[in-house]
Amino acid sequence: LPVLDPESADFASIDVTIDGADEVDSELNAIKGGGGAHLREKLVANASRKLVLIADSRKNSETLGTKWDKGIPVEVSPLAWRTIKRQLERMAPLSRAQGSVKADLAAAFSFSHPKAELRQAVRKAGPVVTDNGNFILDVSVGSIHDPLAVEQLIKMVPGVIEVGIFSGMAKEAWFGNEDGSIVCREPQSAQN
Repeated sequence: LPVLDPESADFASIDVTIDGADEVDSELNAIKGGGGAHLREKLVANASRKLVLIADSRKNSETLGTKWDKGIPVEVSPLAWRTIKRQLERMAPLSRAQGSVKADLAAAFSFSHPKAELRQAVRKAGPVVTDNGNFILDVSVGSIHDPLAVEQLIKMVPGVIEVGIFSGMAKEAWFGNEDGSIVCREPQSAQN
């Protein structure tokens, strides 16, 4: 398959994207970016008519943040990563993005105090640098009860480039089981 140039006309008309995920919930919201490429992956997924996620059964969960314990990958500007880290650690579970109207004010995530860590490189000194020249903060918030709210809250922080939560983007997910069988799922709400 050819690599798509974001400047080409082909990039705007992708039929299907098949991509891995670090964790997928019952609505097919996903955490991606364990490999540090979630900005580019989200650009491709957004340009696609259909996103299909693939993963092994260990990444299949009811609620995000229950199986993937390394935090939400957040690509940030290297210029202000310390300030961004402090702001992310001040997020409150009942916070909502401006303009977001929710009838219930249930907590968007379970931790009362999120923890953000600068991702360090392996086999080289210093932080991981993305293909785009940015740093990654891994933000632990516990169980994620409202993925879209958490994604929006994080994106509101100046200097955040992209968030590794893919809310409402996937149309189906395929999970490989230890016995070799495969399970295909659609969002739980689509089955009702």
